[in-house]
Amino acid sequence: MNINKILTPKQIEICKEEKSYYQRIGIKKNILQIAIEHNFIKKKEKKAQYSLELLKKYEIIIINEDEKNFYIECKELLGPNRLKELESQLHKKIIQHSIPVREFNEKFDVILSIDPDIIEKKIRQFNAFDSDDTEILELLRMILKHGVRNNISDIHINAYEEFSWLRYRENGKINAKYLLNKDLADRFSLILKEKARIDLIDVKSPKSGGFTENIGIDNVDFRIEIAPSHFGENIVIRILDKSNNLKSLEQLFPKDHPMSEHIFRYINQKNGFFLAVGPTGSGKTTTLNAILTQRDRLHEVIYTIEDPIEYKIDFITQYQVNEAVGFNFDTAMKSIMRQDPDVIVIGEMRDKLSIEIALKASHSGHMVYSTLHTTNSYMALERIRDEGGDLFILAYSLSGVIAQRLVSKLCSCKIKSTDEIGKKYFKSNDFGYNKRGCIKCNFSGYNSRVLLTDIVFIPPDMKTRYTFYMALKNSTVLQAWDQLITFSYYQSAQYLFEQGLCDYESLSSELFSLGYVDED
Repeated sequence: MNINKILTPKQIEICKEEKSYYQRIGIKKNILQIAIEHNFIKKKEKKAQYSLELLKKYEIIIINEDEKNFYIECKELLGPNRLKELESQLHKKIIQHSIPVREFNEKFDVILSIDPDIIEKKIRQFNAFDSDDTEILELLRMILKHGVRNNISDIHINAYEEFSWLRYRENGKINAKYLLNKDLADRFSLILKEKARIDLIDVKSPKSGGFTENIGIDNVDFRIEIAPSHFGENIVIRILDKSNNLKSLEQLFPKDHPMSEHIFRYINQKNGFFLAVGPTGSGKTTTLNAILTQRDRLHEVIYTIEDPIEYKIDFITQYQVNEAVGFNFDTAMKSIMRQDPDVIVIGEMRDKLSIEIALKASHSGHMVYSTLHTTNSYMALERIRDEGGDLFILAYSLSGVIAQRLVSKLCSCKIKSTDEIGKKYFKSNDFGYNKRGCIKCNFSGYNSRVLLTDIVFIPPDMKTRYTFYMALKNSTVLQAWDQLITFSYYQSAQYLFEQGLCDYESLSSELFSLGYVDED
């Protein structure tokens, strides 16, 4: 399919005029790039996923993707047969645009520089032979670029007696990738410390830091955690790619979600207390940020207290906790309460003090959001009670709780299932889908992750609030559940299964770990 077939004559004229202007001032831009900038072609918020093998085979560069199409650049337009073959592999239509050979080669060289085969070759070379700091730095940049490009959330460098493992966490699963000798691992550590402004001398205590790196056209933040182990330093690099991870609430809970209406109603209240709970790495911060981005930030005063600040959000004042100078959650909250807030976000309730602070703020006419490490909504309430939180304030200010996990999402190459096990387990009229595997998902069958949730909302009427308070007071919270608005992990899994987003295998495994064996 040619780009001329999806743009109107007027749009093409605008793009050509702008291209000529850019040429006059020495900037290279082609018609496809300009069309995307003008929103003539809908730009997808999440970066397209594809394999280097595919790019090398067809000599193409994929620059964008939407629900129906891939947009590619190439030296020469693909012929009908190769175009059809490529479309069958990507399961979408291809919109292609040719660019000058020199421009294509320059772009393609950048892409090839993060080929995992090249990374492995360089690591083997540096393990065997000495290399200078410039080469080590370039290798580390390649690893970081590869992580960003492939939606890897964390890069681990784990020290053992004779070597270190470099491992990736992708779609929630940790995979060992490369063996590093001690010298190479130590030099990676030194470079990362310098970038993150971490003390180079002290190797006996845990250290945290971060830095920003230009990856392609985006600036990506990296958070570094370094801790001593028996055989050396363990390093975890958290990739904070705003273009991929700062999502809208509509992306997390689309309109067809059974709880969508309740979610938008309860989280937008003028005052109250709302919790996102779950284990480490379950996307709690992503959920809170999605909530914040849909609030009226221009007409509300919003403060956050975080440790650390993961994503910078426009029109929100974000405070970074610094225990070393006495700026903790308590002192930050006291300061914020004197600065006329409407909305307050406490990054994590870690102890009795932070729970008391959050409850008092919600009871004084503010909307408060926070996170907690618990398994489900019920346990979040139990945790607050056990920490000595004021049950009266909790009962009358709590808007709701979203407990969440992340579960693998099927790639678009998925195939319709014929097995009745999922249909029976989820009491569904649909057989659901199974994973298949293709070039786009590196033959795993999965591409990214989606939320599996356990949700509770407390209606605002005083009768329900009083019943809820008495249940909290008498340790009989579950008995009051029928009067609340609830959506269990099992119901969430049903929704994901029937929407074809996840397969039975992934969902049943996650439910089993949460204690669900069957649902009557």
